[in-house]
Amino acid sequence: MYNKNKIGFIGAGIMGQGMVQNLLEAGHEVNVIAHRNRRPIEELVALGAKEMTSLSDMASCCNIFILCLPSSQVVMSVCDVLFSLVLPKTIIIDCTTNQLFTVKELAKQAKFAQLKYVEAPLTGGQQQSRDAMLGAIVGCDIDDFAMVSNVLKPCCSQIERLGELGMGATTKLISNFLALGTATLVVEAMKAAHNLGVDWEKFYKLSSQGSGHSMSLDRIAPKAISGTHDGYVFTIANTVKDMEYISELLSDQPDAAAITEVFLRIYKNAANDGRQDALLSSRLETK
Repeated sequence: MYNKNKIGFIGAGIMGQGMVQNLLEAGHEVNVIAHRNRRPIEELVALGAKEMTSLSDMASCCNIFILCLPSSQVVMSVCDVLFSLVLPKTIIIDCTTNQLFTVKELAKQAKFAQLKYVEAPLTGGQQQSRDAMLGAIVGCDIDDFAMVSNVLKPCCSQIERLGELGMGATTKLISNFLALGTATLVVEAMKAAHNLGVDWEKFYKLSSQGSGHSMSLDRIAPKAISGTHDGYVFTIANTVKDMEYISELLSDQPDAAAITEVFLRIYKNAANDGRQDALLSSRLETK
C-alpha cells in the first residue's frame, strides 16, 4: 500500500541526504526542497529526486512527509505552514530531535487539522544514514506503527516503538545524553592525555582494550592521531541545542541534571568563542 506513496522530504541535510538516497533506491518517489545549502539537493535530483520550489507545491503532490530538521523551532515554523496546506489524513513523520513540548504541541495541532503526526527521531550519524543503518525511535499510536516502519525501512536497520507520542522525544534525548556525554568524555580524556604528555596512539590502543572503549572513542581518536579532527560529525551549535533540550527534560533528575549542566557550560563557552559551526571533535585541535 505505502510503496506507491509520494514522499515529501523536508530537511535533506547531513542526515537527510542519505535517507533520501536510500528511499530513492527502494523505489519511492521523493520530493525535496532546498533551504540554504543547494549541494545536497542537486546531488539528490541527479539521483532521481524531484525538487519543489515551495511547501505549497510539495503539499499538492505528496501524501507522506518526512521532516529531518535542525531544531524544534524550525519544525514549528515549517509545520505552521505545512499543516494549513496538506489534505486531511496526510502522514507527517517527524525525525527531528525535538523538545518534548514541541512533539505534544504538534500532535494537538495535527489532530485538530485531521492529520496523522508521528515522531521518529533517529540514532546514528551521517555514515549510518548513508548505509541505511539508522535507528528510529518511534512514538505513535500502536495502529500506526506498521505504516511508519514500512516507510522508514529503507533508511533504518532498527525501528522500535517506545510508546505513545512523546516517548520518542524522551528516549531520543536520553540517548543523546549518553552519546554526547560519551563523546565529550572522549575529547576531555584525550585533551588531558595530550596536556600531560601521554602518547595518543598508545593511549587509544590501551583504552580500547578496557571498559572505556566506545564508538565515540573509535570515531574521534584515530582521526585525531592522524592529525584531523572531524571524526564526530556533530556541530558545537547542535550540541548546545540538544544539551538545552536534555537539561529541560532531566531537570527533576538531580545527578543527571548536574552532569548536563557541566556539558552545557563547556559547549556554550566554545560557541561563545566563535566555534558554534565547528565539529564537537574539533575541540581536540592542538595549538
